[in-house]
Amino acid sequence: MAGFDKSQQGSRGSWPQLIIYAAFFILMIVAGPALSCANSPSPSPAVSENLTLPAHGDATLLMNVVSPPDEGRDHIWPDHPVEYKTMPPTSGPHFPDPTAPGFYTTRPAFGYLVHSLEHGSVVIYYDPSQLTPEIEKSLTAFITANSDPEVGIVAVPDSDFKYPFVLTAWDKMLKLDKYDPKVVKAFLAEYLGRGPENPIR
Repeated sequence: MAGFDKSQQGSRGSWPQLIIYAAFFILMIVAGPALSCANSPSPSPAVSENLTLPAHGDATLLMNVVSPPDEGRDHIWPDHPVEYKTMPPTSGPHFPDPTAPGFYTTRPAFGYLVHSLEHGSVVIYYDPSQLTPEIEKSLTAFITANSDPEVGIVAVPDSDFKYPFVLTAWDKMLKLDKYDPKVVKAFLAEYLGRGPENPIR
């Protein structure tokens, strides 16, 4: 009877292990990315405020935009009394200097804000009592992403209106019961940079 070669037994016994290791390795290559995505947090459903604005806003989100009567474009000195028929104002006499884009915790005089509208800026009024850290972060992101020093977004506090958020552009206004970044983005896409003085979009 021929002798039994133990080395052959060890060699043959290792093949099933190699097959198992190979299969596991292939499984990790194929399924690994899918498993990783499944375990990672889902992307935020919020609007990406830092993305480039489209050429125009979604009309379905702008159905409640109103167009108040134009009150002119006269320049006046800050010590000159002025009353606006539309509040917050969307046109009318204004001071020589516009308000620079940014997020404000104190509202500048309307005369400066109206001049910003004439340049094509969008002025957003917010009720401080309705402002949350998330909303402030969203507004700041919109401001940063559209940071032209002359034409941009001006966010200012004002609790004198019935609505917690009011979006204004030249001769345009949209009142919001609650903050919605999709609506804000649509309004910006439609009106930002399109004031009567040197429109840039």
